[in-house]
Amino acid sequence: MSTPLPSNSQVQRDAGDSLRESVVRQKLVQRICGQAVIYFGAFIVAVSLYKFVSAFSLDVSPWPELQLGVAGLLLVFLGNFLRRSTFLKSLLSEFSPSARASRSLLMLILALFIMGSVALFKLSVQDVLRYKRLLGEGGILEYLQALILFTSAWVSWLISRDLWRRLFMRLHGAIYGMIALGMLFVGLEELAWGQVLFGWRTPDNIAALNAQNQTTIHNLEFFQDYLDINLFLVSVLILVLVLWRPSFGLFKARLSREGVIPAGTFFLPRYFWPLFFCAAFLSYFVATRSATALVLNIDQEWAELMLYLSFGLGLLRTYVLLANPSGR
Repeated sequence: MSTPLPSNSQVQRDAGDSLRESVVRQKLVQRICGQAVIYFGAFIVAVSLYKFVSAFSLDVSPWPELQLGVAGLLLVFLGNFLRRSTFLKSLLSEFSPSARASRSLLMLILALFIMGSVALFKLSVQDVLRYKRLLGEGGILEYLQALILFTSAWVSWLISRDLWRRLFMRLHGAIYGMIALGMLFVGLEELAWGQVLFGWRTPDNIAALNAQNQTTIHNLEFFQDYLDINLFLVSVLILVLVLWRPSFGLFKARLSREGVIPAGTFFLPRYFWPLFFCAAFLSYFVATRSATALVLNIDQEWAELMLYLSFGLGLLRTYVLLANPSGR
């Protein structure tokens, strides 16, 4: 017996529901972006005040710490702006061809901005030890990495719940659930499981094996010789995959036959290439120890930041696209 075709009114209702859900998700993602920046700014202000007060007991000048607090306040104002920005709202639209072109331009500008920040930091901070302290363990860049990772874990969990409950794609939902746990794990590793914040003493049995004297896994001496080269190889591999964008012909055909979500929903778009290119560029010089007068080992933190940012933006994109599974 043949299955009756849906009526025009039913099709229109489904399209309207998808459009409304997409708009709701765009607003939610905009709020996530704004709140993440606000929380990071507030955290920076709190850290600045803590260091300002602690400086008196350490008999050092406390006033330089207030510069960090000013930066935190600026981030709070920026987060409030992002929450209400009509430009960001239009940028998240999946129904506007101009928004897609704008996103491509934004990725290029974002990559250039980060590379410009690298150059600016190096020029403004002439002291190598101070530069390493700003970017290293407990530095502002590490806090930003953790914020991106925790936000990505939250978005990945939202995707997992959506796939599991609404779209009944249990395997995909389980995969994104594992991605959320992975992002959470890496974020906690970046903060040394809280040691960076609370400053507890590393147990002797762990300190003997850890290259940075911290309660972390990725800094164990066993991994230290492979971290830099692996970061470079991962950056290059993802860059090639993003630029190549293999058609996944059999996979895409099977998805189309099943009438579910287009495969492109789950893969990073080609316009993400500038971030991966810059990450590969920096990590190459770190891994090969070439141009050490310009690129230090600590500059791998910038490469990690761009990788984390790319994955986080990719998850936000997937969450928005899932509002309209058919891609209509």
